[in-house]
Amino acid sequence: MPDTAHGSARRYVAIWGWLAGLMLLGVGVSELPLLPLSRGAIVAIVVALSTIKAALVLLYYMHLKMDRRLLAFVAMVPLLLIALALRVVVSSRFIRL
Repeated sequence: MPDTAHGSARRYVAIWGWLAGLMLLGVGVSELPLLPLSRGAIVAIVVALSTIKAALVLLYYMHLKMDRRLLAFVAMVPLLLIALALRVVVSSRFIRL
């Protein structure tokens, strides 16, 4: 396969392999009772794996790794807002009114 403007096809296939592996790991953690984990721990692991997959897609398939830093910062702002929203939800769960 010919090289593309942002990298070789081999890199894209490798990233695809990582995405597929992380997806299978997330399905395995959530569906197979291999580890004695609570439901919250399983959700946290699956969310962490999904965040890693999203970062891989952003960096390689959306070519943010090759773009300027400002554009990458603009793309990461929604992730920070999601993290803040999750913190509010989790912290409000432990506050008793």
